Amino acid sequence: MDAVRRIARNTISLSIAELVGKLGHFFIFVYIARAMGNVIFGTFNFAYAFSLIAVVFTDIGINYMLIREVSKHRNKIGSYIGNSFLIKFMFSIITFIIVIATMNAGNFPDSTKAVVYLILAYMILRTLCDLLFTVFKAYESMHYEALIKFLNTIVLVIFIFFVIFQNLGIMAVSITYVAVQSFVFILTFILVIKKFTKISFRFDSGLSKEIIKKASPFTLSLIFAGIYFYIDSIMLLLIKGDAAVGLYSAAYNITLAILVIPGMYTYAIYPILSRKYATNILPESNKTVKLIYERSFKYLYVIGLPISIGLFVLARQIIVFIYGEGYYGSAIALQILAWFVFMKFLSYLTGIVLSSIDKQYLRMYSQGFSAFVNVGANLILIPRYGIVGAGIATLFSEFILFISSHYYVSKYFHKIKIKNIILKPIIASAAMYAAVYFTPLPTLFRILVGIAVYSIVVLALKYLDKQDIIFVKKLIPNKEVQRLIPYEE
Repeated sequence: MDAVRRIARNTISLSIAELVGKLGHFFIFVYIARAMGNVIFGTFNFAYAFSLIAVVFTDIGINYMLIREVSKHRNKIGSYIGNSFLIKFMFSIITFIIVIATMNAGNFPDSTKAVVYLILAYMILRTLCDLLFTVFKAYESMHYEALIKFLNTIVLVIFIFFVIFQNLGIMAVSITYVAVQSFVFILTFILVIKKFTKISFRFDSGLSKEIIKKASPFTLSLIFAGIYFYIDSIMLLLIKGDAAVGLYSAAYNITLAILVIPGMYTYAIYPILSRKYATNILPESNKTVKLIYERSFKYLYVIGLPISIGLFVLARQIIVFIYGEGYYGSAIALQILAWFVFMKFLSYLTGIVLSSIDKQYLRMYSQGFSAFVNVGANLILIPRYGIVGAGIATLFSEFILFISSHYYVSKYFHKIKIKNIILKPIIASAAMYAAVYFTPLPTLFRILVGIAVYSIVVLALKYLDKQDIIFVKKLIPNKEVQRLIPYEE
């Protein structure tokens, strides 16, 4: 159960940093939305979405591949990082040239072009930082990554809020993103070479070919993921304009902030699952991998379901509270995307499991088909239904993604008895829905009532079994606290 303890340590470290990071970016986006209006907010979100898709072509899946490979072969980490950096730098130049040509061909306003170029530069620097973060993951020292991300968020929020408060405009906001990320990259690079490993920037054609070959399945997966995550914002701008993007992004950004929960957990278990699966010829290793997958599915399900129901019931109140009355039209999109959140809780896990067991090509197939469905659905629905159509397209494509990835995991790795997992949380969620919907209290108190009712019903139905208690005890390093929890191994 040492693997479980490592999951706990890494998850806690990343949880704090990712939570602070998501909240920081979320507050920045909210401040931009409130201070600059939905048109400028839409422009900024378009630049962000466009750059996130474009930057995939600079990463080409290397970061994900490296987490798996260097976790298995730490002795090669310096060469892997150095050659990966050179590959990324080359692809970054090519991508930037293509983006400039695309923006000029698209007849976009000069202000929009400038914001796109700056945000793309920020994204490239961020993906280079993520490359260096794979060193921390390989050594399971994610607290360093957490510390850097925490510092990054604090500095970024302070400077962005100052820029907005001084009414310096969206261009100054974009420049600030680039400046802060440059500082973070330099800091991360120094820490890696001083604390962990020297990086060899000597080009190795054989190793570079190996890196590109092994990363290629991840490349298409990331491209497809970028499409079904962000293509809706781009298509909304082209079909309906900046204001529609602003309204839709207001709802979408709330869901992205919530998705830090499954994201940080699955990111923490990825290197451990990869290494354990690589040695699964041992019965104990194989048992551990399956246990982690089963328990993870169960916990993400029981957490994701009530969150989605709460978003659905309280969407209007949440939107108005966060963004103001001017974004009231975003509420219907949030109600639809609430169910996207639930599906994403589960598909994060099935996707990361496929990558861990060397079946990333199956993950690519799932994401590719989902992306194709997403684009087609957006083309059909956005012209007629606007942001509602974009939300429906996103939800439907996510449903397709989960069904396909879960099928592959069940077929090639391990089939979970889902019926033993889903029923009790549904009963608890029904009780929570009734409590939240019919309680005549302010929004915050309704949320607290919902959490209390859901937790009580889940515990009363004994959703957590003996194995869950043992698993939780292994997550807690303090033996005095462990003694307070019933059941012994």
